[in-house]
Amino acid sequence: MSSGELQPLLAALLREQSRLKTAVEEFSAWHADPIADQEPVRAKHYKKLIPLTKPLADEQYAFEVNLDQCTGCKACVVACHSLNGLDDDESWRDVGTLIGTGPDPFVQTVTTACHHCEDPACANGCPVLAYDKSPETGIVRHLDDQCIGCSYCVMKCPYDVPKFSEQKGIVRKCDMCQDRLSAGEAPACVQACPNGAIAIRIVKTGGMVAMDESLIPGAFRSDYTRPTTRYVSARTLAGTAIPADSGQLRLDHSHSPLAWMLALTQMGAGTFAFGALASVPPQAKLGISIAAAASTVLGMILSVLHLGQPLKAWRAFLGWRKSWLSREIIAFGIFANFAALPPLVWLLTGDEAWLSGTMALAAIAGAVAVACSVMVYVDTRRPFWSMPRVAVSFACTTVALGAGLVALASPPLAAISFFATATFACWDRFTQWQALASTSSAIHTSARVMHEILTKQTFVRRILLATGSLSFLCGAIISSPSLTAIALVSTFAALIIDRHHFFTACAGPRMTGP
Repeated sequence: MSSGELQPLLAALLREQSRLKTAVEEFSAWHADPIADQEPVRAKHYKKLIPLTKPLADEQYAFEVNLDQCTGCKACVVACHSLNGLDDDESWRDVGTLIGTGPDPFVQTVTTACHHCEDPACANGCPVLAYDKSPETGIVRHLDDQCIGCSYCVMKCPYDVPKFSEQKGIVRKCDMCQDRLSAGEAPACVQACPNGAIAIRIVKTGGMVAMDESLIPGAFRSDYTRPTTRYVSARTLAGTAIPADSGQLRLDHSHSPLAWMLALTQMGAGTFAFGALASVPPQAKLGISIAAAASTVLGMILSVLHLGQPLKAWRAFLGWRKSWLSREIIAFGIFANFAALPPLVWLLTGDEAWLSGTMALAAIAGAVAVACSVMVYVDTRRPFWSMPRVAVSFACTTVALGAGLVALASPPLAAISFFATATFACWDRFTQWQALASTSSAIHTSARVMHEILTKQTFVRRILLATGSLSFLCGAIISSPSLTAIALVSTFAALIIDRHHFFTACAGPRMTGP
């Protein structure tokens, strides 16, 4: 073949070669084939489970869970427990189940842990700033040495992520094994999964989340904390699956010291308010102020018993910019100081006007503190702790117990306690009946807990409320301090039970789990 004949052939071959792709390009095109719409069969053998680069300024690390690969073996749970040295009853990763409904039923296991939210509720609620969200990685880390064990982050998190350690008296949670990640190693759960169902990905931050969007069926709506975990599945889960434990009734933690603290401090605030206005002899008014101060201080002392690390309680003011619990603690500190003023002023001046004035100041401080208590629970966004429910409950308690205590010296005030107690009893009965009748009610589960698990306590509470309200009415009509005392004791006992139900029947939101 002559050189003249070779030139066209060489030119054709060179043109063909210029159109050929490298082996890497061919592999990439095959791996991301939009027509196939699935990964190659052996992709799991070379696919990376952690990113090879660090997140950029508008990115962060996040868990990605392939539900189709999750078998519920709990290897991730065991690995997390072992690597982090958790207590026997402590778990930072759980495995739950979704039940598929409709013409094609199915069972889907789900592994869950901390979602390292963009706007973490745990960090926003912590009164001692014991949470840190890394600006480089987006990982939400708990600072164990700063924690006082108040468990408010447990109440704030809608995914039941932070866990209280009885042994250590603090809360702890998943930190995505950040030490391993920084060394280029996969977190324990990622490394342990035999099917590669869990991976670490880099995700963009700052995206808008729809109000009705949730991570998986049954999870709290994502617009609250903007969780970053991504659950992927070939199945359509939304609208076709429900959590296997959705109908399960369970009691939440009772938080007994807080139950007593709420009742006693609200009684103290109400007593100052009605005591300042009551037309009673100065000595009686002084006794009322001392009783109100004692009730307030006792309630605050009992609240410290709730803490896992009570000696660190002095740090609780640090989170006042974001945490309602921190603001409540500051408000009650101010209230306690005002509560000590009336007896001191009377001792120094002996002037009834000054006594009444300082009691009024204490009442105002008490009202602010009770309002902060309301917001502490409303801010968790739990349906059972909605603004109407908490505000009505706390206001009726403040009025009923405050006016009732003062009515021992001024019997006509028992009529106010009657109206407050009767209003609360009727409102409580009506709302529970309404919630039981409607499965779509936001507090249906809580109503069932009180109706089916706390049956005897609920019955006793209602009997005590009825006894208290009728005794207050009779005490006001016949001006009987004895009947008023019976009414006060009955109502206080009923409200202590109610405060325990306030916590145990809360039915807080959580991911599907054991």
